[in-house]
Amino acid sequence: MKSAKLILITLISILFSITLFADSATRPKTDVEKKFFDEVIAACESAVAGINTSWDEENRSGEENDDRITEDSEKYPLVHYFNVSWADSKRIEEARARIDKELETLAPKLQEQTKSFDTKAFEELAARIGKAAEAGDFATVEKLQKEAEVMAKQLETGGRQMDQEINSLTEKHTPHDVSLKVRIAVNNFYQNFSSDPSIVKLSDGTACYRVEESRFTNGCWIEGTTFLFLGSGWQIEQDGDYKAMKHPEYPEKPSASVRAVILSVEAEEKRALSALNSMNLSALKALIK
Repeated sequence: MKSAKLILITLISILFSITLFADSATRPKTDVEKKFFDEVIAACESAVAGINTSWDEENRSGEENDDRITEDSEKYPLVHYFNVSWADSKRIEEARARIDKELETLAPKLQEQTKSFDTKAFEELAARIGKAAEAGDFATVEKLQKEAEVMAKQLETGGRQMDQEINSLTEKHTPHDVSLKVRIAVNNFYQNFSSDPSIVKLSDGTACYRVEESRFTNGCWIEGTTFLFLGSGWQIEQDGDYKAMKHPEYPEKPSASVRAVILSVEAEEKRALSALNSMNLSALKALIK
């Protein structure tokens, strides 16, 4: 029986691998496609080169032109994503040092709370439930399960209190305005907004859309995002409770042609506008044909 199950699992794994390979089949890029991506990447690099910041570059992606592309790509507009992020490493490290110091002060209290959680008693209760179940004494099992539920809620409440104290401390000492993320999406024709955007303008009067969504998550502050839409066909529309920007795909155009570009800058509002004002937007606009 075990051999049969093993053979079945192996066959399923093989079929799954074949399906994945089929779904992601690739082919060599044509010369036209290689040229398209070379031009797009060069324009993206030129666009971000003028951003003036003393912060450390954290990550850059989308600067390589691979030799292969997904099959049937010639049937659709070619898409490219170029991302760069910077961070104020000095302020982040200083904040982490303050948080570590505060946690050291808080440690005795957290340890005392941990001692109050009688995890050993919970483990013993679980063992008793197991023995009662093996003996077929389901009345005892039901009784002990109710005790376990009460104990589990106590443990959960205590653990939640500890997490809240640590998160509150971390949030208090984590600085705002220490991150700048620029994303360029070529031939992306749709962008929804997480909340109703406001209109902000670049120094030349170009309108951008600003979404304020500052929130503390995963140990850092997520600032709002400023969007700039390049291309002549953008229209704002209602998408349920939120607004979105949509651009026609123009399917009659060659796949290796740029129809629209979305720039999104995740940063504090003034910093986002400063970044956009310093970018070589002409390089990106020149791609659109």
